[in-house]
Amino acid sequence: MDPSSSRPAKRQRTGLLTHHSSLQTAWHDVVPLPGAVDVVHATEGSVRRNGSSRHTALTHPAARSTVEPWKVLATWTPQDSAEFALDPTEDLYNAALEADVMMESPLETADPKVEKKKAKSQVSVSTQFLFISAVYLLVALAVSVLSFQDIFDFYLMYSIQRWTGSHFIKTTLKTLGLKVQLNHGSLFCPNPVPCHASLLVLHTNGIHEVDIRYCGCDRAIPQHLQLLRRRLYPASQITVKTCASFELLEHLHMLALTTKASTYDFYRALEKSTNNTGMNVPKSRYRALSRMNLQWRHLQMLKWGGRANDASGVEGTKDGELAVRCPSCPHPGINLSDGWEAAPDGAKFLYMMFICMDANFRLKNQLVSNYSQDPGLGTGWAYMIPRKAYEAYVLSRANDEDISTCVGLQALAQANTRFSRGLRYTGVGLAACGRTEMIFPCGVGNLQKGERYANMDYLFAMVLQFIFITLVLISYDIACQWFINLFRRAADWPEELRLRPAMTFIPAIPKLHEPMHEAKDHQVYSLNFIKGCGHSDCECPERIWSPHNALGNSTKTMGPGSRQDVLDDHFGFWNWLKYIGLGTALLRRYQAAVAQRNLQKEGHRGLTDSLDPDLIKQWEMLCVEWETDGFPRRKKNPYHLENAYISEAQVKKEMADEEESRLAAGGVSLHATSAGTFVQLGLDLEDTQRRIRRLLVPIYLPGLLQYRTDLARKATSSQNVPKSEYPEDADLWLPSCLPADVRDSICLGNLSKIEERLRDAQCMDSLHKVRQVLKVKTRMIDFKNKNIRGQRDGTRSRTVIDKIHMKARNAADKYRAARRAKMALAGPGEWEERFRVLEDRDIRGYQDPNRLRLRVGRKGVWDDEQLARAGKDNGAANGFLLYNENRTKRDGTGETRRTLSWIWLTSPSTGDNDDKNEILRVEWAKSRARSMRAEEEVMLLKEEMRRVLEFLRWKADWWMARKASRTGLTKELAEGVEGFALTQKNLQTDLANHFRALWKAPLSEDSTNPNSGAENDGDDDEDDDDDDNEDDDERMVDVEDDEGADGQ
Repeated sequence: MDPSSSRPAKRQRTGLLTHHSSLQTAWHDVVPLPGAVDVVHATEGSVRRNGSSRHTALTHPAARSTVEPWKVLATWTPQDSAEFALDPTEDLYNAALEADVMMESPLETADPKVEKKKAKSQVSVSTQFLFISAVYLLVALAVSVLSFQDIFDFYLMYSIQRWTGSHFIKTTLKTLGLKVQLNHGSLFCPNPVPCHASLLVLHTNGIHEVDIRYCGCDRAIPQHLQLLRRRLYPASQITVKTCASFELLEHLHMLALTTKASTYDFYRALEKSTNNTGMNVPKSRYRALSRMNLQWRHLQMLKWGGRANDASGVEGTKDGELAVRCPSCPHPGINLSDGWEAAPDGAKFLYMMFICMDANFRLKNQLVSNYSQDPGLGTGWAYMIPRKAYEAYVLSRANDEDISTCVGLQALAQANTRFSRGLRYTGVGLAACGRTEMIFPCGVGNLQKGERYANMDYLFAMVLQFIFITLVLISYDIACQWFINLFRRAADWPEELRLRPAMTFIPAIPKLHEPMHEAKDHQVYSLNFIKGCGHSDCECPERIWSPHNALGNSTKTMGPGSRQDVLDDHFGFWNWLKYIGLGTALLRRYQAAVAQRNLQKEGHRGLTDSLDPDLIKQWEMLCVEWETDGFPRRKKNPYHLENAYISEAQVKKEMADEEESRLAAGGVSLHATSAGTFVQLGLDLEDTQRRIRRLLVPIYLPGLLQYRTDLARKATSSQNVPKSEYPEDADLWLPSCLPADVRDSICLGNLSKIEERLRDAQCMDSLHKVRQVLKVKTRMIDFKNKNIRGQRDGTRSRTVIDKIHMKARNAADKYRAARRAKMALAGPGEWEERFRVLEDRDIRGYQDPNRLRLRVGRKGVWDDEQLARAGKDNGAANGFLLYNENRTKRDGTGETRRTLSWIWLTSPSTGDNDDKNEILRVEWAKSRARSMRAEEEVMLLKEEMRRVLEFLRWKADWWMARKASRTGLTKELAEGVEGFALTQKNLQTDLANHFRALWKAPLSEDSTNPNSGAENDGDDDEDDDDDDNEDDDERMVDVEDDEGADGQ
């Protein structure tokens, strides 16, 4: 027996790495403690089973003392360095593990006989580094640790292909056995915890299977935080089965904001980019992605709103606090100077707030889910109105009548709002700034059923809570009805929404909608005649709806809370684009306004000099009294022309009065029916014949076409054509039907003059009827295009519009018949300037462009259908139309070639007794209004530039004050909070400097002398270039959306 076997067995030494049974050495770690260099701490580990694997569980360090300190320069375990992860052969790693730290020093010079192994270059590790710089890649990835380990993690999301000897097959790094360790920079954890077996990571280039190991040692943190620190957003905090990279969420967020694409379409593209064969398709993670996307939107909005920098946190968020505020609007204490309340009457308009309201019926919402299951993450914190109080008020006013307009939209609205079954909301209402088109905080509300007073009243009252200006202009397309009883309804508003005292409201109708209303007494609502509104058209809601209508397809089937969060996010992005684009937008508008101001002032000065100074004084006083009169205005309207034309009914009444006066004076009536009554009965019979022809139903018979052809052939020959026996074809033999050479001998007295007088009234009455019908039809089509979708609703709307269309055709037929009779009675003359030949292409709305005849261009540049249309007159082919046509790229928008039809330019007839000064007064008053609006626009733009710069300065200080407003934070979190605040502060400062450089010339000019033409000195060419686009500059506020959009 071996003598050594009699020795007592030594206690087996335990080590941290029990996976290597050959390692029986005791390992000790040195904990450097100041002032206690003699104390050494050691830990011992025991093996525990976790499934099919064994892991080491560490005990707490135990202190051990020695006589003299250990002189070592490193710890027992390899450094937590990323360089070991890049060791391709693992030699350095194994050498570090097996090193005897008790005897060797890592800093000792290596044996010169041992040859140093040259580290591989970046190119040998990955050839892709030849084409991309590590520095730029790190910036693009926004990694938190500047090391190649983060680049290595990035390549985990790349598709891997393996060569089989004949072809490539797709594989993954997980299949190759790669494991990703979290919470350890060296990718080594003594106690790793495996992830879920079916974990999928969504990245911008596809869906990936990744084997992730959580940290389970004594330095472990919650698993979802470990994922977030690796820029992976978990879909859950319990059992994580789906993650999305920050890059994917940022990409999806920006893609949805700019293109209005749905999350479903994005996920479909992501799924197809992963596997487009239909085999081995990853299990759907669409719901998880939708959930992560909603949370990401909400978190970004909270971050941009500064809630992470506020001591009250998310819980302290107030209503409307996350909205992007309009910097050009007047905000007392922010961008208004002291004493603005005491501004003179001529400058009070500079501090007027412009509120534009409108409704949209594209953004519907179906009865999907409910508020209990989907309450929303931040309803009321940005643009959507807080739900409970709003819906409670609307429900209390459920019996109020729906809104009806003065131009006949009620029939069209009723034809479509009846089909609201299955809808939670039929649309949304909105309130926006009329100058910058930015949506007000809490300025969007859901419409339960149509556009009702209760909804719009509450929306208006909520917006007023964020306005502290006493002068407010309210623009609404039905302000002529909505504003009349506003104050009576306001008495029933909730106490917290009551109107503040001393507030002045000015109602207005947007410029595009105002001509569609009845002309009588509507000048009070026209922005062309309201003092202080400049060139504001207040059509900003239409521009807001235009890009957001595309959201209707995706938000219609969302839950109520998710839909409101998505709308908040998109409206915030719209405001941000306007926010960063104010520099170029205000500059362009200012350049156009200066040119227009000089033009209008010079034109008005020339017109004034050509008129009697006494009349000018009277008209000036009349205009001032009307402008200063409160609403409703009772002073004489200087823009209204009395008796613009004499209708047919008025002519008949005058003729009856004249006949009665003649008989009273002793005149004799030769017949029981007077001459005037005889002609009137003849005209009535004409109307009856036209009505009968319209009621006839044409029936196609096989021989009918040949019969009509024979009749037409006989009409050209000398044969007598048989007369029709039907009453609608009977000849009435009015004076206009008789030949001119025998008319005087057949007609007694002034019968011809009586008919001519009635024909004049018929022509004017018919043109007026055509114009009115076109106004109604234009607005009905505009309503249909904006709010109605689907075959059912579209067909019913088309039926209603067609009925209006027939009224215009009937009026046109009556005008043509009256004009033919007028020509037969009076012959050619000056009257033809007023009553022109009415062709189908002339019967168009005031907004419709006059479609020019297409020319045949060079060969090869026209499509076949364009070539077929070239040279043809499209206007008279199928009668006049107001429907949307299929426009090609060569048609353009029609704005630059638009001409107004002569039916809108026909002036009323003026007889000998008409007051010529009445017409001159109206034209002079309109010229004065144009000059004043142009001058006001220049002053408004200068003031807005100043206010924007003041607001940006205030916003920079606001962020600066929040860099250290939170206490009790860790050092790392405090640095992050402060860094984000300083980033936002610098962004506001950079925007202010950028805008100030753009506005250097306007801000340096003397704004106290608006009569000066200095703004246009030496800049005639530039202003002339802008004249062609002045309408676009006036209506549109363009933005530069390609820079800084992600800096909110």
